[in-house]
Order: sequence, then C-alpha cells, then structure tokens
Amino acid sequence: MFDAVVVGGGAAGMMAAVFAARNGQAVTLYEQNEKLGKKLFITGKGRCNVTNAGDADVFFNSVVTNSKFMYSSFYSFDNNMVMDFLEKASCPLKVERGGRVFPVSDHSSDVIGAFKTLINRNHNIKLLTDSKVLQIKCEDGQVTGVVIQEKENKKNREIDCDAVIVATGGMS
Repeated sequence: MFDAVVVGGGAAGMMAAVFAARNGQAVTLYEQNEKLGKKLFITGKGRCNVTNAGDADVFFNSVVTNSKFMYSSFYSFDNNMVMDFLEKASCPLKVERGGRVFPVSDHSSDVIGAFKTLINRNHNIKLLTDSKVLQIKCEDGQVTGVVIQEKENKKNREIDCDAVIVATGGMS
C-alpha cells in the first residue's frame, strides 16, 4: 500500500509528489496523459514563465480579492524558494523585464526535465502515466484508496492509500 496518491502530473502534482516523498511518504503519481507536464510545454510561449522575482508586497497587491488567503502558502514556499528548488534540480534560471523568471535555455522542456529528474531519482515515487483516477474511495470520512483506469488495458483497479492529493489544474 502506498501512503499517498497524487492525481495529476503537472507542475503542482510533480512538486507535491517530490515534497511528499522527501517527507517520508511512499507516493504514486498518476497522470492521465502519456507524459508529465503537458501544459508546461506551452506556458510562456514555450519558454515557461516559472515565477516572478518581485517582492511579496507586489504579489499581494496583484491579487484581486482576499489576498490574505495566500499569506500562509506564499510565506511557506515563496518565489525565491521556487527558483532555488529548480536551480538545485539543474534548471538554471534568469530574470527578465518585469521580474519574469524563465529557464536560461528558454525551453519549458528544461523545467519539466528538472521535475522528471527529481521524480526518477526518488525511490519513494512511483510514476504511472496513461492512468486516469476515476474515484477517490472513502470509508467513515477517511481516504482508503483510489480507483484508476489504465488506458492500455481499459481495466479499473482499486489502489489502497492513506492520502490523496488532487492536483489536476484547470481546463485549458
């Protein structure tokens, strides 16, 4: 049984899997597409605008409603930590006009490659692409597992787990 299941192999899902594994969890990362980070390939016109190098005040002033909602998450893992995380994963970054941060190579594939390297290096992460999570199973208010469908054989399987992180993002 895996401790945690992460649903979605985009930036948030990959990061969640890495940090859960670093915190001692055995993680299975499910992505319904054939590869990770599919939407990252098109961000920033293919260059992947990773974050902004501006101060927190600038960020919070840009939030239209209820910026206080973001305080705890932003101060727990701010833009400088994001940049440090990627650079330590062998993805050098640069800051451009307006504080926009991009990979030095100007290729979003380098950001995705950095995430893949971190995932592949961590023996606590099992990656399954072409697998769609159909249902989160709960019993007495507790997560007990997920039901997945693998594209390859179209069969549904139940997977036991203690926690589920849903990082499926929004519609394109």
